[in-house]
Amino acid sequence: MILYDDCLIRKYEIFIREIIESSKRNIDLDKLELQRKLFTTATKEKFKFDKSESWKFLTSCLDTIGDSQFAIIHFQNGKLENHKEFNTGERYLRLYGLLSAVYIQQQSIIKLADLFKLRDFNLIKDEFKTLKITELRHYISAHPVNFSGPGKIESFKIDRSSMTDEKCVTVINENNNSIHFRIFEMITEYGFTAEMSLKKVGEKLIENLYKKSSSQKMKELLREMNKIKYSR
Repeated sequence: MILYDDCLIRKYEIFIREIIESSKRNIDLDKLELQRKLFTTATKEKFKFDKSESWKFLTSCLDTIGDSQFAIIHFQNGKLENHKEFNTGERYLRLYGLLSAVYIQQQSIIKLADLFKLRDFNLIKDEFKTLKITELRHYISAHPVNFSGPGKIESFKIDRSSMTDEKCVTVINENNNSIHFRIFEMITEYGFTAEMSLKKVGEKLIENLYKKSSSQKMKELLREMNKIKYSR
């Protein structure tokens, strides 16, 4: 049984959120009122955003990461069958739900990387793009009838008989060629990529906040964040 609060993604999300909340509390609202400055303008300056509107994207990204992790963990614990012998419809819901949760979570992490101007931004995007679980999502959840292959549009469908916990999920294209996906191994691969990417986001957030104002505080927070990856 995987527990939600024990997941590294959840721990990184909480750690990043706590740093943000702590920094937000240091914004002097009375001073902002005297200066006739908007709160979002203050967050732009503090967090080194490009735009004042970035604050709302920041909070939405963190909420989405946490919410989607609930869905991913539920799938890992119940798998496709969810301990039920005859539940074909639920298996499809669980698979489509997993692929959607993974995709919106990775897009939220990519958006955070963009907001904080990570030097590895393009690398993070490419790492998510090349994951097997992203490939499966494109085939059956995003573009099953209009997938853009090399020089042509293709269609794909799931082999229903493969929708069990014991088998690979099999996808069949219009030419009846099969592609096999080890779904549970792919979730593990995705989780590792998401964890490392979120760790990089946290490190850049800390650097943006404290590199110029307090190198000691920056080092302390980086040490605390580094401990998370050993806390499984």
